[in-house]
Amino acid sequence: MTGPNRNRALWALFGLGLAISLLMLARAQVGGDGISLLSRGWLLAAKGIWVPFGNPVASSAGGYVPGGLTALVVGLPLELWMHPRAPVVLILLCHVFAYLMLDRVVGEALGGRARLVFAVVYWLNPWRLYQSAWLDNSNYVFLTGALHLWACYRQRHTPSFLHSALLVGGVGLTFQLHVDAMIPVIAAVLLWLRGGWRPHWGGVAVGAAVTVGALVPFFLEVAREPRLLPGSEGYVGRNLVQVWPPFKGTLYWFRYASLDCSKSLLNFDFTPAFGARADALLMPLFSVLRRLASVTVIVSVAANLWLWRRRRVERAAGTGAPVSSRSWLGEYALWSFVACFVANGLSPSVVTWWHNLIALHAAVLPLVLGADALLATHRAPWVRRGVAVWAALSVVLLLGMAFASDQYRPGGRDPVGYVLESDHEMVRDLGLADCCGISVDSE
Repeated sequence: MTGPNRNRALWALFGLGLAISLLMLARAQVGGDGISLLSRGWLLAAKGIWVPFGNPVASSAGGYVPGGLTALVVGLPLELWMHPRAPVVLILLCHVFAYLMLDRVVGEALGGRARLVFAVVYWLNPWRLYQSAWLDNSNYVFLTGALHLWACYRQRHTPSFLHSALLVGGVGLTFQLHVDAMIPVIAAVLLWLRGGWRPHWGGVAVGAAVTVGALVPFFLEVAREPRLLPGSEGYVGRNLVQVWPPFKGTLYWFRYASLDCSKSLLNFDFTPAFGARADALLMPLFSVLRRLASVTVIVSVAANLWLWRRRRVERAAGTGAPVSSRSWLGEYALWSFVACFVANGLSPSVVTWWHNLIALHAAVLPLVLGADALLATHRAPWVRRGVAVWAALSVVLLLGMAFASDQYRPGGRDPVGYVLESDHEMVRDLGLADCCGISVDSE
């Protein structure tokens, strides 16, 4: 494919993914966690009250997400538009910026062919798109993951004050949104020990100062109420003792780069959108599609095995730290995988499918690297057909999510909806009654 044609294809894929996200945004429902997030944002936007902590952490860990960034990222959009979908627009913008940053790195490191593959396996990734259009803490972390790769890549040869400050400050602030920010911290340390990036210690100090300074209000609150501290009902290393959770997180690494989504993402019911007859016809078809999607995890596993073997050969040859951009991306993916395993083991929380999403961009890199390598061989026609089929399956699966997944449909089987009391001011200000799956108890 020539340069102009490749650019047109990239824009088409970008527009397609964005259109699906916008469709999902228009249909997104709000559950219990979303109400908790909206309450913090509404207090800031409507009452000028800044809550210095976020949502409760998983019940297995206890406590609350530290810091007041949650109130800001939800409250500031509500200042512009007092509607429950306003904060979701910011989430979608975070996903757009994340993709543009990652696309820039992939283009510089691998070239135009790899950009097309990356657009299919990342931008049209069902895991990512599902998280791009509803209100939840875990949906903000894709931008942090992209910032992590971008800043490390920029410093693979020369330290940079700006990039180091952005890296440390960005990851540090993400702890105020989701505790899986430990994954990029561990990955950065491992990559640094391997000579994969060169931090500017002045920038690191500034980023750390921003991180700690932003948490001061939270620590003052914890001094008055210790139960707010996350992990207060668990302990570090809990999952290592239980053995299985780190391996469970490892399986998600392979699934993130595939079309094999969690069952909760595929809890389809087409009745609210198209009626019972359409549901009876579409459900068997999507049941077959889910089985086809589950097979794609084999491609992800094969790509990771190929990358591990390649890096082992390079190390055996005495190359040491990666010198080419291609090798660097492979090293980044490998150490991100290790970081996920370590973080899942140390976490006091039960590992679930959203706990490693901050590393989804790294999980798709073996697939991108493997496909790009094959596109330079006589197998290129088969790879191009495979990528096209992959994209088509992704789009069909995503349209099913947009119209029939419980997060993007009102009612149906196992709806996400939430019931609120009728006498709360926030209900009236945000127009929550009968909006986004929310109803009001009139009794």
